[in-house]
Amino acid sequence: MKNTFEFTLPEFPNDSFEFENNIFSGKSTLKQNGNLIEQSKEKGKPFLIKRANDEVVKAYPKMNIPDISAQSLTIDGKKHIMANPLKWYEYIIGGLPFLVIFGGGAIGGLIGGGATFINYAFFREKTSNKYFKVIGVNILCFILYLFIAGLFYKLIN
Repeated sequence: MKNTFEFTLPEFPNDSFEFENNIFSGKSTLKQNGNLIEQSKEKGKPFLIKRANDEVVKAYPKMNIPDISAQSLTIDGKKHIMANPLKWYEYIIGGLPFLVIFGGGAIGGLIGGGATFINYAFFREKTSNKYFKVIGVNILCFILYLFIAGLFYKLIN
């Protein structure tokens, strides 16, 4: 599953950017006006963004705590969030699967946390059916939890 964010930066008013992050592999790419930007191998793996005068600016990708589904870029010490913040009710609806932690401990937390992360990624999509996807993930989360809990119950007894 990939998160894709389209955004602009104040330091580059005439440019559009697209950041893509693969949730499972952790690999990320950044495009400036459709062109892939080189990523440095140094600590923090900054992207090397070129200005119009060919000056290179280092942009460090960072997780945005507590909403880790929306990353940010740090340029010259300034943090730029790449995605719009979720609405309060999207945080609540998307976080419902995490409630299985109360019934399932670590297993419930793992399943619920993964489903919550997926829900927040779906809410960031620009599609009209994102709410149906989130409801589907919530239902599947609870079904998966009940299935795994049933398996453990049978194994123990």
